[in-house]
Amino acid sequence: MKKQLLPICIVLLLTGSLTAMAQAPDSSRIKALKAVTVTGQKPLIRQEADRLIYDFQADPDSKGSNVLEIMRKVPYLSLDAAGNILLKGNNSYRILINGKPSALLERDPSQLLRTIPASTIQQIEVITTPPAKYDGEGLTGIINIITIKRKADGYNGTVNASEKFPANGPGAGASFALKSGQLGISAFGGANRSDQPHARNDMQRHSAGEWPAYLEQQGDKRTGRRSAYLGTEISFEADSVHLLTAQFNISGNHSDGKGFLQSNLSNPLATLQRYYLNSADDGNGNSMDAGINYQITSRKNKNNLLTFSYRYMTNGRKQGYEQIFTDTINYSIPGYRQHDNETFREHALQADYVRTFKQFSMEAGVKGIWRNNNSDFRYEYYQPSSGKFEPDPSSNRFNGNQDIFSVYNSYTFSTKKWDLKGGVRVEQTFMSAAFQSDSMHVDQQFLNVLPSLIINRKLNSNSSLNLGISRRLKRPNIYRLNPFTDRSNPSSESTGNPALRPSSITDLQLSYNWSKKMSVNAGISYSYNKHMFMEITSFDTTRYITRTAIQNNVRGGGLALNYSINYPILRWLNLNINGNAVYISVKGGSDETTVRLHTWIYALNTAAAVRLNKGWRLNASMNYIGRNQVSLQAYANAMISTSFGFNKELIKDKLSCSGTINNPCTQYRNNHTTTKGDLFTQDNHTQEYFRTVNMSINYNFGKLRQDIKKNKRGIKNDDGN
Repeated sequence: MKKQLLPICIVLLLTGSLTAMAQAPDSSRIKALKAVTVTGQKPLIRQEADRLIYDFQADPDSKGSNVLEIMRKVPYLSLDAAGNILLKGNNSYRILINGKPSALLERDPSQLLRTIPASTIQQIEVITTPPAKYDGEGLTGIINIITIKRKADGYNGTVNASEKFPANGPGAGASFALKSGQLGISAFGGANRSDQPHARNDMQRHSAGEWPAYLEQQGDKRTGRRSAYLGTEISFEADSVHLLTAQFNISGNHSDGKGFLQSNLSNPLATLQRYYLNSADDGNGNSMDAGINYQITSRKNKNNLLTFSYRYMTNGRKQGYEQIFTDTINYSIPGYRQHDNETFREHALQADYVRTFKQFSMEAGVKGIWRNNNSDFRYEYYQPSSGKFEPDPSSNRFNGNQDIFSVYNSYTFSTKKWDLKGGVRVEQTFMSAAFQSDSMHVDQQFLNVLPSLIINRKLNSNSSLNLGISRRLKRPNIYRLNPFTDRSNPSSESTGNPALRPSSITDLQLSYNWSKKMSVNAGISYSYNKHMFMEITSFDTTRYITRTAIQNNVRGGGLALNYSINYPILRWLNLNINGNAVYISVKGGSDETTVRLHTWIYALNTAAAVRLNKGWRLNASMNYIGRNQVSLQAYANAMISTSFGFNKELIKDKLSCSGTINNPCTQYRNNHTTTKGDLFTQDNHTQEYFRTVNMSINYNFGKLRQDIKKNKRGIKNDDGN
């Protein structure tokens, strides 16, 4: 028992005393750039000249966890209170799978990664200063997820099954690889069921103005979700010069929910409005992408490449929401429905050329992207006279297009002590938006010049210093452009903005990496944003509702401190600490309100693992999230979560089982979000299951001898759309 308590005590003690800062460098991975490898008893982190790599297969916790849970331990990455991924404290980034964009992760990456077993993933690469070859979008960088690729003549794979209760539910995932002569095939997939049988939601709002009022709402909701995904990749090596690869990914999900809400609006003298609401919602989502890459390699120099790529992607979502009102006072709507059908399609063509010399290399390429977004949204009100729901005239159809044309050129120079990479990317964007029912039409075009410079100085065999400077973009996607107004809560409305323009960021970061028995990554960065997308909420004094819209006139900067420590204290005891602190200073607003924000955001994750005899392993972790800034006007309360688990190897390198209990002392998580405006203060409270138990079993099979070749270039739409 003492051995089991030891890692927990060490985690709690070190959590309060460590204030180190760490951040990994960023540059482009070319043969000329040498890697710095973190060494240790079982290395989890490797720092290369252009990226930081976290090895899932070196982390025994991956056998009983999903990808999202392990991401808490990856340098630069953190999760907010809602489980959304943050890179350097920011939610603007691009996620790739095996170096390529995937429709699986276009809409809600956190939701999908929560369903993927970590045992099916080889490693995660974090690129915080992407070189010029990457698309300009994704303000803070790129997260590249590499699935298991142990491919040779023969086959191998892994299978994982898990059950989590009382919330969420069962899930299963698998990966598989096959190689036969010149042909190689790999695949990963899975399915998951996630249920929340209880989610309490309350809200209080105090409004000022000529007629002050107080709104109080109390409600509860049940939700359920079913999802499945499949990803495949095929490689055909015609000869030593010609390589053809293709990928295909598909996913689908269904969600439903039922809830009730009691609402009362009053002033000191009387009840202004009251109703009792029963609601039901239903939604379906799907995504698909397919691509092909043709690579030609020089016979004289295998690092000289010419690659042609094509990719098609589509995803869609249908959502329906219905409300029935009873026991009403001064509320005339007996029933209401809203529907929104969104579709996104994209075609992309790309050509890349790489030429290398002894200490010098050059990259160049061109690319075209053609996107189409459309939304068909309808509102219906119940008419007691006919007993039917009748369409509302405000229903409409929105159609938007984005055409992006880009060219890039970059150069790398490498010596024994120095790696330098500089380049520039030029992107021309054409945007248009139109509505079916009126003459409103939006046309915009933007030219963006995006330079980048990466300098890596190797101090000795165990340490390096990196400086990165870059400019990045974020273009508005269908979810921000869509003017559909969400009226699922009668006391508030939210809508997109079809006139949004791209946001830009200039980023400067300096980082230090040291690795021996203990590995440390420490860094500091400063970013300045223009035309940021942020939600602005104002209060309508005539209707007593809040209206939230996305605005584009927010600007400001952020100073980020990142740190990561991985330390094998003893042969059988390992400690991991990962965190960041970000200071934000921005201002912006709308016609109704102007907002200034100056605040710190903190995140810290500590984890300890104990390796015992006979294949047993114990682990404990604690995750702290400080007051989280949800938007320019809204912030959420701080949160601490804990986890304790075990892993038992039943058959060496083949079969293992694991169990985890999360937050054993707290049954429910109470979330508080406060939003403040010129004329109102609103507090939202939700209560969800926090204590959960997870059981998992993992099986590896197969034996392989020779790696399958992969394209070194391909379409990488790193643009966050």
